[in-house]
Amino acid sequence: MKKIIILILIVIVTVGVIVLIQEFYIPQKETNYKYSPTDFIEPTDRFIFCYIDDDCLKVKGSACPPESGGFEICVNKDFMQEYNTMIEDLAGKHWEFSCPEIYLVSDKTCGCVDNKCILM
Repeated sequence: MKKIIILILIVIVTVGVIVLIQEFYIPQKETNYKYSPTDFIEPTDRFIFCYIDDDCLKVKGSACPPESGGFEICVNKDFMQEYNTMIEDLAGKHWEFSCPEIYLVSDKTCGCVDNKCILM
């Protein structure tokens, strides 16, 4: 009788431990991005299409911002969020990496030349 009670207790404790592990286990996603965090992500033509200078906005062109070794680029302000999402999908989010301590911010502004946003 004692052996059966001990066996039942062992089974209950084992099942409890398994349930706790399953409840609190959070698998880590392993992300393999196509580009490194400092690589320039080329925007598609619709991201840089413009009519006037006010359509264009200077943004980061890589996962790392220009303050931390990344690139600057001009895109249409209406597509800024979509371009940022594209960068995150291809190169990740800047807080996932340690970006280099290189300040690459320029004093260039954005302009619309031949219906394309460019740094001037």
